[in-house]
Amino acid sequence: MATTIRVMNTRALHNLCLSSKHSRLFGSVFDSVQKSKNHHQAANLRDDELLSKVESAVQQEDYFGVKKLVTLKDLFQARVHLGHNAGLRHESMTPFLFGTRQGVDIIDLEQTLPLLQHALNVCGHIVYRGGMVLFLSRNMQLLPWIEKAAQEIGEYAHCRPWQRGTFTNASNIFGTLPIYPDVCIFLGTHDTVFETHKGVIESSKLLIPSIGIVDTNVDCSLVTYCVPGNDDTPDALHLYLKLFTNVIQRAKAKRAEDGINSKQTSSLVH
Repeated sequence: MATTIRVMNTRALHNLCLSSKHSRLFGSVFDSVQKSKNHHQAANLRDDELLSKVESAVQQEDYFGVKKLVTLKDLFQARVHLGHNAGLRHESMTPFLFGTRQGVDIIDLEQTLPLLQHALNVCGHIVYRGGMVLFLSRNMQLLPWIEKAAQEIGEYAHCRPWQRGTFTNASNIFGTLPIYPDVCIFLGTHDTVFETHKGVIESSKLLIPSIGIVDTNVDCSLVTYCVPGNDDTPDALHLYLKLFTNVIQRAKAKRAEDGINSKQTSSLVH
C-alpha cells in the first residue's frame, strides 16, 4: 500500500512538474505573442502618424518654398528662353514656343516657370519620402559640376556614356538585382546632337518618373515632367542644377524637422 502511494505521489509530482513547465512555456509564448502584438500596434501607429505627416505635406501648395527659388527674371537672365534654329524644331515642342526671332525659336518662359516649379515640387516630395534621385546629362562641360553637386547632397549622377540595358537589363549586366532611382533628372535629354538619351527611353519603359529640360529640338513625349528650356548655355544649366540641388536639400531638412527618417518612408515612395 505504501509502495502504491509512493508511486502515485511520484506520478502526481511528475504531472505537477510537467504542468508547471507547460505553464511556464505557455506563459512565455503568451508574453512573446503579446509583445509582438504590442510592437505591431506601435508600428501601425507610427505608420499612421507617418502617413498623416506625408499627406499633410502633399496638401500644402508649396511645402518647400519652390516659388521663391526662381522668378521669370532669373530664367530670362540665364537665357533659358533661347531655343535652337527653327529648322531643327521638333513638332512636340511647338506648343511651348513664344515665337521665332532671326531664325531662332524662342521658348515661352511664362509656360516654363510653372512647369519648372511643378517639377521642383515633385522632386522635393519624392526626396521628402526618402526617394533616390539620379542626375543625368551628356553635356561634357557640365559633367564635373553635376557629379560634384550630386555627391555633396547625398544623391547620384550618371554623366558617362549610357550602356544599353542599364535599366532594362540591369540584372544580367551587373549580376545582381538593381535598385532603381525614384526619379531621374535629365539636365539634357539628348545623348548626341540628334539622338535621345537612352536613359529617357529606358526609364519610360520601366515607368520611372523623369524630369527633363527639353529644348526646341527635343522629343518631349517620353519625359514625365517636361521643363521647356535652353539645354546648351552654361548659365541656364547651372541655374537648373542649383535649383534642383537646393530643393533636395530643403526636402531633406524638412524631413529631419518633421522627425521622419528614410527607413520609415521607404515603403511610401511608390
